[in-house]
Amino acid sequence: MSMTTVASPPDVLVEQRGRAICLTLNRPKALNALTLSMVRSLRTAFEATCADPETTCILLTGAGGKAFCAGGDVRAVWQAAREAGDDASGMLQDAFFREEYALNALIAGCPKPQVSVWDGITMGGGNGVSMHGQFRVASERAMFAMPETSIGLLPDVGGTFSLAAAPGEIGTYLGLTGARIGAADLLYSGLATHFIPSARLCELDAAMQACGSTSELEETLGAMCSPAAAGPPPLLAHRDAIDRCFNASTVEEIEAALSSEGSSWADETLMKLRRMSPTSLKVTLLLLRQAKGKSLGACLQAEFRAVQRFVSPPSDFFEGIRAALVDKDRQPQWEPATLAAVNSKMLAEYLEPLGNRELVLPSIVGFRSVL
Repeated sequence: MSMTTVASPPDVLVEQRGRAICLTLNRPKALNALTLSMVRSLRTAFEATCADPETTCILLTGAGGKAFCAGGDVRAVWQAAREAGDDASGMLQDAFFREEYALNALIAGCPKPQVSVWDGITMGGGNGVSMHGQFRVASERAMFAMPETSIGLLPDVGGTFSLAAAPGEIGTYLGLTGARIGAADLLYSGLATHFIPSARLCELDAAMQACGSTSELEETLGAMCSPAAAGPPPLLAHRDAIDRCFNASTVEEIEAALSSEGSSWADETLMKLRRMSPTSLKVTLLLLRQAKGKSLGACLQAEFRAVQRFVSPPSDFFEGIRAALVDKDRQPQWEPATLAAVNSKMLAEYLEPLGNRELVLPSIVGFRSVL
């Protein structure tokens, strides 16, 4: 009996539909988590789209109905970093973040408008391939988070740039706590540009195929957008407290403000912060504060320095991934275990230049510079 081998579908589907190029993240069993090969496929697609005069816009979606993209494949990075030890040069933990950040910069610099559809979970690396595009559409099924401080990392992929641009201290709150927010809060914070009900997203796909310009695409999105249907933003009820408590220069001061706030929301937020990696919290706050007024490129370069330190042992990243994704005991043993033990000298090490391993962002003809 002969055996027939069925080829697996690609992890990124690329389809030309009329004037639109439609990119689909296609790892539904892994909630479309990004791998290095997917990053490379997306870069190839963006470069080809920029060079194609017949293509006027980009639609980016996730397959499977549960997630747009649940982040990067950090477990694979964790495994590679454990095996490599201190030598990261040429290894996955270097290549993955280096090429992922280069893709983030290319997306921001792409002159053709991108519409990313958050119809389900979007976290971490999924935010990086969507936040820097021109339009982000949230449905009622959207669930957004940057939960990196819970795994001993930081909100990267340009997250410090995007969160620092959010109104008031909303970005600081989201970046430190990893809080999950839905469509109404995404609109309120400016992270999403439009709300379209999930049932109408197929109409968006069809309409984009005939859009001949950015202005036509804007009109299409505007006609389909129904922000009132997203409901009131839950963040609004806590906005004054968020701005009051998270407007501080240290994590210790933020925790003290929450402790003095005297509300159930503040108590719950304080408990959440105390579960996070103390080192991640301090590095994240430092980068968020430094991101104000900086370009996306400068933020990506700073994030790359910090992330490369996190993925070099010893660091909380290894313990965070163990507790969350390997043993799944949800009981990380952070080292240092307290905020007080994370001193300024330790923080400075996370931002030190990497010499010949510094992140160099691409400059491609036809793409805008994000530096």
